[in-house]
Amino acid sequence: MNREFIMDEKKISVIVPCYNVAPYIERCVASLRRQTYQNLEIILVNDGSTDNTREICERLKETDSRIKVVQKENGGLSDARNAGIEAAAGEFYSFIDGDDFIESDTYEALIAEMKDSSVSMVAGGFIVTDIQGNKTVSVCPKRMYLSKEEAFVDLFGRKRYISQSSCNKLFRKELFQNIRYKKGIFNEDMEILPRLLDVSDHVVILNKPIYHYIKKPGSITSSEYSMKRFEATKIEEDIVRLCKEQYKKLIPYATFYELDCYHGMLQNLRECSNRSEFKKQEKIIKFKIFR
Repeated sequence: MNREFIMDEKKISVIVPCYNVAPYIERCVASLRRQTYQNLEIILVNDGSTDNTREICERLKETDSRIKVVQKENGGLSDARNAGIEAAAGEFYSFIDGDDFIESDTYEALIAEMKDSSVSMVAGGFIVTDIQGNKTVSVCPKRMYLSKEEAFVDLFGRKRYISQSSCNKLFRKELFQNIRYKKGIFNEDMEILPRLLDVSDHVVILNKPIYHYIKKPGSITSSEYSMKRFEATKIEEDIVRLCKEQYKKLIPYATFYELDCYHGMLQNLRECSNRSEFKKQEKIIKFKIFR
């Protein structure tokens, strides 16, 4: 690892959206404070929490000069991340959910790859803990250095080592010059990643787990079906449209990705307790698969 680059005072802005995460936010911030790479700006964005998250964030700010707090009305995850971006002063951006945490050497490993100026983003693996406490490690079998076209192919595949999540990645701030998270949608990560790849050069995927994702009952990914979930079909259509316009060789991969996503949506809808409320949407998804 290039220690000279590591100590070159490149600041990372860590953006932490916080909504009703009082039981978890101290653990999250503790994992950031003990990073082996210390030049961090920790931005806690309290998104109109109704528990005592606000007070905890303000107290945490007094414990470390690197912590700043943004207080705002509730606007959702995308809005909170965008607020963090507006407040960020670092050369690199990282997004961590307030109820998760990261390994202590995460930023040292990620920023070391940025010594190559052609690398626009770096991704690591996940350690997923379910409700029963069982852990599953999801990680790339080897380090991969990909062009953006190769990164698209990885994203469109079944294994998706790059993953759709924003939380396991380090981004150059330039990627967000004209890009922000789309508000009011389900799966904002899936919507923004193709747009970020489109303005990227190269992507590195590490064969190292860095991010602890904690599954919790009642989370957004396990709740009942909603129109926001159905409207996510537009995301896949936009991705295929992007490939038709700019990456024609990737159209077969994008089409497979679209079909795979529709199949996942249909399976998810069938497992939801309120399936009967979305008969029309189920027919539309089936038609999209048939088409």
